[in-house]
Amino acid sequence: MIVKEKKNEMSRLIRILDDKKQVQEDDYDYNNENDDKNQQKQQQLINLKVALALLLIIVIFLISLIGHREEGSKSKMNDENEGLLRFIKRKEEGKKCMFCDIQTPPILHEEESYKINVGSNNDMDDDANTVTVTPMTITYNYELYNGQLLYTDANSELIPNVDFDYALLGMSGLRNVNRETNEPVSLDEVYLHHFTLLPLTMLGAEVLTRDESNPYMKFPDGYGLHVISDETPELKIGAHLLSNKNLAPIDGSIHLAHKHCNECYYAQGKGSDCTPEVTGTLKCCGDSQSCTTGGESCACATTSNNNVAATTTVTKYQIQVDWLISRDIDKFERIDQWAFAAPACHVNLHGDSIFKEYSPDNYCYNNTIANVYMGGGSIFHQIELQDEDDNNDDNHNNPYVETKISYIAPTSGTIVWAQSHLHTGGVNATLRLNGDIICSTEATYGTNMDEDTNARNEQNHLIQIESCYETDIFQNGGIRFNEGDVITTESIYNGGINDNRFVGYGAGGEHKNVMSMFFTGVVLEGDATYLTEKRTSINGFGDLDNTFGLY
Repeated sequence: MIVKEKKNEMSRLIRILDDKKQVQEDDYDYNNENDDKNQQKQQQLINLKVALALLLIIVIFLISLIGHREEGSKSKMNDENEGLLRFIKRKEEGKKCMFCDIQTPPILHEEESYKINVGSNNDMDDDANTVTVTPMTITYNYELYNGQLLYTDANSELIPNVDFDYALLGMSGLRNVNRETNEPVSLDEVYLHHFTLLPLTMLGAEVLTRDESNPYMKFPDGYGLHVISDETPELKIGAHLLSNKNLAPIDGSIHLAHKHCNECYYAQGKGSDCTPEVTGTLKCCGDSQSCTTGGESCACATTSNNNVAATTTVTKYQIQVDWLISRDIDKFERIDQWAFAAPACHVNLHGDSIFKEYSPDNYCYNNTIANVYMGGGSIFHQIELQDEDDNNDDNHNNPYVETKISYIAPTSGTIVWAQSHLHTGGVNATLRLNGDIICSTEATYGTNMDEDTNARNEQNHLIQIESCYETDIFQNGGIRFNEGDVITTESIYNGGINDNRFVGYGAGGEHKNVMSMFFTGVVLEGDATYLTEKRTSINGFGDLDNTFGLY
């Protein structure tokens, strides 16, 4: 624009000089001055015009050169921004769906099918009680640019399902791999905050270490989750995946940078809805209107933030989930899933606090859906830094924080599967029935600092949580509960700065956006249509009267 204005100004000056020349020539004729003087003036004017013309030519050349460079720069920037533009285009076209166009149906491993007997006689020749089990692999393809905070909407992020009814009998584990190399991805590159594959419950980073020798989900004989094809032509994906690739250190610490990114601390660049007041909430982890539908690019700070190519070039990943299914769905008693999330939210249906005021960084703050979708529980909570030197009357070091919630069973039934879910900082989780422990699970942490080789054994990460397979829940075919029984889940977190499970400045101490959950597989008793009709198994949190049938 400036060059164009200069060009116009030069043209205007030449016109003025032409006018002046004409006036001078007229004056010359009128005054009839001597020829030598007139010729000298004319020559001066000619020289000035030549100089101005040469200057104009130079300006035009510069305009052409600058334009050429701008076009080249734009072309280069378009190439570098291809990954980011693809994300924006998907948001504009699909509103909320990010990767529906690169998904494929589940892979059935028919050649690996085998038969089991679900009857009491274990007679493999008894066709009435013999079923075929088929391994099936579900894949979810996704892409991340460095530092990106991905949070998908499970109601619109879909992958094709198989076109027949089946019973889900088990799940061995979960893998996150680089789509181009098929190598496992470290949590130090992509942190799996949680992954939901409805109708399954939430899966966390701790599931990445499960396999056939220690499966994430298995049931006593004769039970399974039901999946009805007409109701679930697609599988719903709730993916909360945080790129930790090339994070910029905080206060000189890469360990603190990982913590701030994965635990949803406030920082600029995480979306306009992420403010200091809501640090530690999902709004600072990609789950905000500005990030999901507002078109903003939300990411943790990286070392390449000033390098356009590095911050917009995507890495291609794939999550792989292994299920065991059977088409003989009618031979398996249907399991539904009942989840407990602590602590409780004491708010009314308007989101108003009842007993105590909640701060903006609390899940319960002005939360109108806590009682409906979460059954009165909290998706996340915060663990404050504990004073290890003066935490109790005995002056003993006590960095531990207990969180719990209880519910009254609305009907009778049987618990046939249970598994806790904790985040970094978690120590253990316990499930109680009328005060008696029915399962207690310990957390295991990784020990390998090398990001290139530490997949499934990452230092400073919770990498596994014990199962309940050695309890009566699995060993004796389930644990019964009666209407009116009290079911309680408890979690213990370590909020001490001297937590020896962590290495590096800032890794221990307080922990934000943690979860304290226990998932159960239950067979509920009753004669209501909802319990007796043929349908897909469902998930429900807390107060089942409010939450069953909403997901």
